[in-house]
Amino acid sequence: MVLAGVVVVASLRLLLRARSSGERAWRIAALLVGQAASAALLYFVLLPPTVPTTAGALVVLTANAPAARTTAPGDVVVALPEAGAAPGAERVPDLGTALRRHPGARTITIVGEGLLPRDRDAARQRPLAFTPSPLPIAVVELDAPTWAIAGRSVHVRGRIEGNVAVAVDLVDPAGARASRAVPDPQGRFDLPAVAGAPGRADYRLQWRDADDAVREDIALPMDVAAGTPLRLWLVAGGPSPELKYLRRWAVDAGLALRTQVSVGAGVELGDPPLPLNAATLREFDAVVLDERAWRTLGAGGRAALREAVRGGLGVMLRITGDLTATDRAALREWGFDIAATDQPRSVRLPGTQTADAAARRIDGSAQIQATDTAPLLSRRPLTASAGDGVPLLRDTRGDTLALWRAEGRGRVALWLLSDSYRLALAGRGIAYGNLWAASLETLARPGATTPLAVPDAARVSERSTLCGLVDVGTLRAPDGSAIALATDPGSGCAAFWPTQAGWHELAVGETSAAFPVRGEDQAPGLRAAERRDATLALAANVVPTLAAGALENPGRRWPWLLAWLLLSAALWWFERARPGRAPAAS
Repeated sequence: MVLAGVVVVASLRLLLRARSSGERAWRIAALLVGQAASAALLYFVLLPPTVPTTAGALVVLTANAPAARTTAPGDVVVALPEAGAAPGAERVPDLGTALRRHPGARTITIVGEGLLPRDRDAARQRPLAFTPSPLPIAVVELDAPTWAIAGRSVHVRGRIEGNVAVAVDLVDPAGARASRAVPDPQGRFDLPAVAGAPGRADYRLQWRDADDAVREDIALPMDVAAGTPLRLWLVAGGPSPELKYLRRWAVDAGLALRTQVSVGAGVELGDPPLPLNAATLREFDAVVLDERAWRTLGAGGRAALREAVRGGLGVMLRITGDLTATDRAALREWGFDIAATDQPRSVRLPGTQTADAAARRIDGSAQIQATDTAPLLSRRPLTASAGDGVPLLRDTRGDTLALWRAEGRGRVALWLLSDSYRLALAGRGIAYGNLWAASLETLARPGATTPLAVPDAARVSERSTLCGLVDVGTLRAPDGSAIALATDPGSGCAAFWPTQAGWHELAVGETSAAFPVRGEDQAPGLRAAERRDATLALAANVVPTLAAGALENPGRRWPWLLAWLLLSAALWWFERARPGRAPAAS
């Protein structure tokens, strides 16, 4: 539009001059045509016509990209800083630079581990293909808490790539094995444990191969808060070894325990009896009772207990003997159906098939490992089912030994295992403690949560995000230096790039929280899996690629520029030449 306006103004100027100067018509026509042609040539210099070209891809090499690669004609190969040796590839500092240098690429092909957070924004909504390199034989998935309450159950879950791990250990800060698991065929594992004393603790995750060699050792920092002990009420219709060892474990674990055991004729052992009413039940997080105590509660007591469950209380009913028809009917009112079963009564719990940790420290021979297994336990010859039931405990065959269902804000469970105390008798105190800690943690009232939302997988030199910052936040590195945070007022989030590994302190107003940052080279399997998953997600959420065939790209500018210069020079000469002008007056 600007060029057209300039041509119109210049043409009017020529026509007005021609009327006063008496120039020949053919001269005026030549100048008008020349100016229009010059403007057209200048337009094509600025916006050259498109020409069909062969569509190529921008091949982007990332970390661990294979040295051997196949490219098609027209492809451009670039290497990001984290890529290794890449002969023939153009080195670029980031993906954004590569896209600016090669704007005509039809698609982006990522090769290797995947994109870092630095490059993911540049790849959004672009035609993207991803050829991932194989994951390393390492831990590639990990769900480990960085914050816990002392005495409460914690779980470390994950997956090991390669199907070579035969055992996974959780090692406590003292170097003792806190939990052990055998990975399933997909390499997945679940390590239950109990959080130790308050303070920051450095747990470690180790996994071993068939030669019993430690193949990987990953630090698992955990900030353990004092919190409030779980308040447990044990109610039983009579003493038993199971009750004895459960009480002993609860005391050792620091639970706020109250016990009420009836021995008949109105005699009760343990603490002074409490009335079972709403006020009493509000003072507990979980109640564990057997079927005899359940029976003596009567309809009124069970109604009060059920109302407390709806308010958040956790209840476990241990089935230790035969149930009457009245018992079964009462359980049906609570959503459970009980039936007899011919399933084997001898069971073994998952994770107890291998040698105990203490035995391995004393004698790690193959004979000890083969013979030192946990004892067989027994179960009641019953099955429990519920329409909305969730298994709480299974044996190694997959049969359900405990089942829970939600009731309002609380949970209620049926427990069919008769003699878990045998684990403690056999020296499996850790397994016994983990069993009951995990079960009660599942059922009990929800405890406190970490006061601030903090990253759970921060890493040095990679962008991390803090959200939920309703006030100005202060972040301090392990050396005490402050890290500036620019909070987006709309989202309440702030991004930062950690430069040090270790604990970082976040303070917002009167509230504070700590979170660990991994070193740049720590846990390479987790790093590779995170990049792979993020890049796969980008590739799955992009605009469709263009159809195969020719791609229209801007043509060359220099021929148009040369023609414009020649024509402009000719017009400059012709405007000053004599031909076509009126004869000068003598």
